[in-house]
Amino acid sequence: MNDAMRRLWPVASVAVLALLYVWVGLAAHGLDHILGIVGGLVVIGALVVAHRSRWASMVLLAVGALPLAVTTWWSIVTPLLAALAMLLGWFAIRNLSRPRDDSKKSTLESPA
Repeated sequence: MNDAMRRLWPVASVAVLALLYVWVGLAAHGLDHILGIVGGLVVIGALVVAHRSRWASMVLLAVGALPLAVTTWWSIVTPLLAALAMLLGWFAIRNLSRPRDDSKKSTLESPA
């Protein structure tokens, strides 16, 4: 697995989980409807903010993922989505906030 794939698979996974959160929110009613849609969008916002502040993106990740999981504690799906979003989100935010190592040269580059 190359460096780009290693850095981006958690980001893509969290984005998919956030879209599943939005989908759950669209299917729900009342407070769960709002928490699902807004929570999924906030999780995606956490990935966007990760380039600037690791702390703020972790807070956004928790604020986006946990409220729906708490209000639907009786379900297995939303707490599992929240747990996966938190776990994979930690890796994604860590990868996005860490500067890229451009010191590695490709073996295909010819010396100039």
